[in-house]
Amino acid sequence: MRSKQSVTIVGLFVLLGCLELQAQIPDAAAGGHLVLDNGVKAHAGLDQIYGRFSEGYKKLDPAAVADLYTENAAYLVPAQNLEIGRQKILDGFTKFFNSVKQRNGRLEISFRIAQRQVEQNLAYDVGIYTLTSFDDKGGSRSSQGKFIVVAQPGKDGVWRFQVDGYNDLPKPPK
Repeated sequence: MRSKQSVTIVGLFVLLGCLELQAQIPDAAAGGHLVLDNGVKAHAGLDQIYGRFSEGYKKLDPAAVADLYTENAAYLVPAQNLEIGRQKILDGFTKFFNSVKQRNGRLEISFRIAQRQVEQNLAYDVGIYTLTSFDDKGGSRSSQGKFIVVAQPGKDGVWRFQVDGYNDLPKPPK
């Protein structure tokens, strides 16, 4: 009898641990902003960047998004020149978000991290983003892309992107 109770108690702890992990990292498909693939460890400093990034997109707040980059960050936009510096990143997000605002649209972005390497003062993530654009009539269109980011903590201890490169994934055939 005693062994059945031990197994039940251990099973309960495992279940509670899974529920706690699920609560910490919401499912992107269910409205969350970040999913970590199996084997990818959570990191509070990095994971907060993605939460703040998603919130900046929802609010169409270019300053909030630009603040997630270091002062001399490299931003690698497909088919464009290399952009260096937070001000250039801010200018790009301002233009993008203003175009969404002009058509009374809104945006949501979520991330799936496939690989992560973290050292004391430097980290990288490789993953997939999903960007959903909503029009003023409630219609939506989603696209996905792959990305790689390099992040580091600043003097204030806050992790920010030093390098951000991305490009769209091909659309699946119909």
